[in-house]
Amino acid sequence: MINKYFLEEPNILDLSKEIFNAVVDENLKIETRFELISKKIEDAETINFILADGLGFSNLQSTDSYLNEHINNVVNTTFPSSTNVALTTIAMQANPIDHGVFSYYMYDKLKYGLINALNWNSENKNLLLSKYFNNQSSIWSIFKENNIYTSNFQPKNLINTPLSNFLYEEKSTVPYISHEDLINALSDSLSLENKYNFIYYPNIDVSAHVFGVNSKEWIREIKIFEELVKKITELSNKKSYTVISADHGLTNVPKENRFHIDYSENVNIYGDQRSVYINGSKKEIIEVFSKVPGQLIDRSELNHLLPVPENDFIESLYPDYCFLVEDKNIIYPHHLKTELAGYHGGMSTEEIKIPIIEIPNF
Repeated sequence: MINKYFLEEPNILDLSKEIFNAVVDENLKIETRFELISKKIEDAETINFILADGLGFSNLQSTDSYLNEHINNVVNTTFPSSTNVALTTIAMQANPIDHGVFSYYMYDKLKYGLINALNWNSENKNLLLSKYFNNQSSIWSIFKENNIYTSNFQPKNLINTPLSNFLYEEKSTVPYISHEDLINALSDSLSLENKYNFIYYPNIDVSAHVFGVNSKEWIREIKIFEELVKKITELSNKKSYTVISADHGLTNVPKENRFHIDYSENVNIYGDQRSVYINGSKKEIIEVFSKVPGQLIDRSELNHLLPVPENDFIESLYPDYCFLVEDKNIIYPHHLKTELAGYHGGMSTEEIKIPIIEIPNF
């Protein structure tokens, strides 16, 4: 089940580094491992990077979307295949083990215990204010310091959340409510002068979670997104280059493959529902997961996906074990009860592989 070459393969961080290099001047460029994007992007006056939450490569290929015609590459997302991990990786230009946000739920062994690392609450958001996180510099800080005109377009309900405040610069963030609102914001004269626009679009993911991949509701969201992309690529008279990718894909999980697990307070279960992080004794963990299809791995095997910690701070967040749930199966720990149709977080091709879609207007 473990892909021992996972960290060596091109991924969403490699993609975001190439986009960053196309935005900044020569003196700010950073080292890259691959050439994933057409060199034509270097001639663009404006670069749009749309992160379509949940638009996995296999998911998109199952449709007749015209976006399939513009796929120039396919790469891995992060491990785990979770939104907050991918967004932090893009903003910080760093691997999850280095920026410190490496799962949907984290567990701080020193102070905060279980943490929802997507929706940080008032009791544990101060972890994001720690010296470790504060010492990191996002791409938005770099753009600001070097007077590069950029904007970050986010759904209004995500603005001023702890994670958003950690990842983005307030002055570069533009809220939107609807598709029309987003187009209006991008059509503003100031936005049209930007060198770089980052657009986070969540609706495809929401539909897949609630109704499932390939449901009529999900297909409708794909069509809506197609039209939105067309409008965005036609907005400017300047040379614009639009790159579209995703944070992950999703997989539908049949009801008979769902496992509500029970365990004592001696076992900490967190991470994702398909890549499950666990602290506790191996004997008790094996018993808890005895009826769940999948593979229990220790830290020596996990480091093929998430390298070993190099400092005490990351060590305090790093799990003792990880259980990789078999494809089309899922677990429900004590803190997660909502049953959805589509899920992610695992290592299946549907979840891990994301497209690189390139659409220039010149």
